[in-house]
Amino acid sequence: MNSTGKTSLVFTPDAAMQKVRAGLDRRYRAERRFRRFGLAAIFLGLLFLVLLLVSIVDKGYSAFQQTWIDLDVTFDEQLLDPTGQRDPAVLSAANYGGLVKDSLRDMFPDVTGRSQKRQLYGLVSGGAAFQLRNMVLKDPGLIGTTQRIRVPANDDVDMLMKGHIDRNQPSSRRRLGDDEIAWIDRLADENRIGKSFNTTFFTAGDSREPELAGSRCRFLPDPRGHPVAGLPGRRGNGRVPGGVRLPESLDRPDRGQYQ
Repeated sequence: MNSTGKTSLVFTPDAAMQKVRAGLDRRYRAERRFRRFGLAAIFLGLLFLVLLLVSIVDKGYSAFQQTWIDLDVTFDEQLLDPTGQRDPAVLSAANYGGLVKDSLRDMFPDVTGRSQKRQLYGLVSGGAAFQLRNMVLKDPGLIGTTQRIRVPANDDVDMLMKGHIDRNQPSSRRRLGDDEIAWIDRLADENRIGKSFNTTFFTAGDSREPELAGSRCRFLPDPRGHPVAGLPGRRGNGRVPGGVRLPESLDRPDRGQYQ
């Protein structure tokens, strides 16, 4: 106690060093805890990222496959070019959808009812007609011949082939009826239906037809001046001569695969 009556604390060098060491130990322990918490947070973040990527791949990998159907198409000259002039305007306006329907009717001659025929025609994508048109415009020599052509299947058929439609459910709860599934099974027995790598996903633009939609508009510029293809622009009425309705991907010249 000093002259003023107050107690003064006097630290010896050893006591001061002990106090400093105790403070340092607390700081080191706190730093180690902070490191462990930080590493745990990083680990959990990476774990959740891996789980997210696995979930995305598990649910979306099938988008890289596309279902196709092989058709024996007869390029009837009377239907495509009655005058025999091979005029590109006439060839472009021909009813190629009729060729697809004729091929399906030949493959399934027992399908006679109107509603059944509509279901049968629906197995094939609407892009098949435009695929045939482009083939004829590129090579008019196809006219008058019969060729086996691989065309894209409808999106519902694609989902069934990929296992996303449960065929064991009642038909009222499926997008495909019993007749349609029976026709698909028959095509499978004849090796006329299968899956392959979906190049359309990378080469086509957006479309109202899911099986024709792709991601091209996400990467390539629109030659008409839009920053990216697929932004809103003026569209036609979606029809070409011959009474065939164009899918949206074909309504614009820069969209879709079959152009």
